[in-house]
Amino acid sequence: MNQVRNSWVAKENREAAGFIDAAEWEEVKREGEDTIKDWIDEQMHGTSVTAVLIGNETADRDWVRYEIKKSIKRGNGIVGIKVHSLKDKEGSTDFSGSNPLKKFVVEEDGDVKTLSSIFPTYHWKRDNGRENIGNWVEEAAQASEQLSGVQRRSVRRRESIAEGLNFDVGAVIVLGILIVIFIEKYTDIDILENIDLSQFQQATGDDNMFP
Repeated sequence: MNQVRNSWVAKENREAAGFIDAAEWEEVKREGEDTIKDWIDEQMHGTSVTAVLIGNETADRDWVRYEIKKSIKRGNGIVGIKVHSLKDKEGSTDFSGSNPLKKFVVEEDGDVKTLSSIFPTYHWKRDNGRENIGNWVEEAAQASEQLSGVQRRSVRRRESIAEGLNFDVGAVIVLGILIVIFIEKYTDIDILENIDLSQFQQATGDDNMFP
């Protein structure tokens, strides 16, 4: 997005903050996979933060995924910036896309965290990116410093929707019980009458589970 890139060119400290202008991308991606990887790696050299501009289809792009993994492994922070509401050359805007940082996790000692829980994502227009991008970059660099080497090396795509959300199974069960009690007490619905208990008994092999 040129609007984001151009807003940063005038900043005196843009290199110090680790921002890389990716204007050459359109030319490089015509050269093939190896050239693209080499170019991405070269652009990251000497940087501390990777800016991911998030549009409608960003999360599904293979090279965005490569860039995110490479960034974490080499110790870069990541700042996500939603740019779907910015007008293109034709004056059109786009729909909001999913956040690619939600689709990656790091792990250490069984503790799984999504990248989106570590690195915030901002909205360029709503959060006044023109004035605040320098602060976002610095915050991302500081957040990266909190990651251990083990976490950086473990970065990978999430295997399931639940992974990284740290569901408390016990709390879910208790909530389910409370919902059943509420329905039984305040409605005319008999939950147990509407459940085929034989299926549970057959699955567990315990005929005495439900009297």
